Amino acid sequence: MSSVSTAQPTSQADQCASFETVFDNVAKPSVHVIGSRDFLLALTYILEPLNYRSSSIRRKRSPATAQTHTGPGIFIIDGSLQNALDLCQGLGEEVPKILVSPVNALAFRLECARAHVSTIISDPMDPAELVYWLEHFGGQMDDKPASVLLVDDDPLILAVYSELLRANGMNVAVLSEPLAIIETIDRAFFDIIIMDLRMPGTDGIEIAKIIRQHQNHLSIPIVFLSSEEDKSVQMRARRFGGDDFISKRSELNALVPLINLRVKRARVMRSLIERDGLTGLLNHRSFKERVGYEIARASRTGLPFCVAMIDVDHFKKVNDTWGHPVGDQVLTILARTLVRWVRNTDVVGRYGGEEFAVLLLDTSPEAVFQVLEKFRQHFSEILFDGQGEQFSLTVSIGIAGNAANSEAATLIAEADRALYLAKNTGRNQLVIAHDAGQKCSQFPWIGPVE
Repeated sequence: MSSVSTAQPTSQADQCASFETVFDNVAKPSVHVIGSRDFLLALTYILEPLNYRSSSIRRKRSPATAQTHTGPGIFIIDGSLQNALDLCQGLGEEVPKILVSPVNALAFRLECARAHVSTIISDPMDPAELVYWLEHFGGQMDDKPASVLLVDDDPLILAVYSELLRANGMNVAVLSEPLAIIETIDRAFFDIIIMDLRMPGTDGIEIAKIIRQHQNHLSIPIVFLSSEEDKSVQMRARRFGGDDFISKRSELNALVPLINLRVKRARVMRSLIERDGLTGLLNHRSFKERVGYEIARASRTGLPFCVAMIDVDHFKKVNDTWGHPVGDQVLTILARTLVRWVRNTDVVGRYGGEEFAVLLLDTSPEAVFQVLEKFRQHFSEILFDGQGEQFSLTVSIGIAGNAANSEAATLIAEADRALYLAKNTGRNQLVIAHDAGQKCSQFPWIGPVE
């Protein structure tokens, strides 16, 4: 996406004044903006397409001071204000703060660190970078409980630690048979594994090696909880897959903040690993992994879900005609529009190139058809800027339900085959992959993969 400059104030008076407003989004933390009037307008240009709505802009009467902010929210502050760092300092250390500034010198960054600035974005702003940081800090502020797997052969230990963690708001599963670890973590997602080092028939290091043999489980943190005092054993445990080592002799109350910090860091790192760099959506591998989790869940609950594959029609022409930056802008806008279009519980991924994938939970292909048909129509009405020349695009969509597909690869292949048919029979349409003998005259369809 193109950069947005904030360096052209509307008047000399506005250049010296600071203003503030709040952007609200029902699904995300509020965004508080402090800066020149042009700075606020530039943020409006970026945030309103993301379903943020601003309150009235008001002049900040006491720009030299700021009260510590204790409510939820993210602050974006105009680095051109003379008191920008004082504002950051006054907001306190815990509040996420984004400073927009053209200055990038190390000495300035040190000042920012001392003023509790969370990150610095260059001015002119890159909208994609700003959105990344909003998502990042929004995720950090997410109050979703940590999901913990406790692995220990001692039922008393399992009972004590599981009760402690549950009392502190965590979701805890226990496993007393360590060799069932892969089956367990394939069936459900965990933020962290807490494991004993010494267990009958095996040990924690061997179990960690087994976990790390699987690509899907490389990023899950493993914390050893043990009374082992031998430093060489502790180092070996870390070398072969462990991330941290906590002594069972530690105070029980110290365990909870340690786990929360480890989960928070793991979520940040996992987001970087799992996300596509351009759009911020789940990447190809992570999306397939999520589909696998949903197939396992559906086998237990019997609830339906669908996968939709979406491809931009004639996308190569965009890159060839207007260049790759414009092509990237198209993909970014499609991604954000699609995320806003589906429910918060649904999962959107970038499957590769100009192809996107959506995992729609607890719903049928026919219901999904109605939702994505409206999305197809909406997307075709968006006007893109091709260096002074406006243009529009269409998408083709293939949909498959999980009813006849017991594996992630098969379900995705069904949706992809439906997409292929949509593109090869005229584009700009949706096709559902129905089960054999269940043709529905209301919807374009294909039979199962042969």
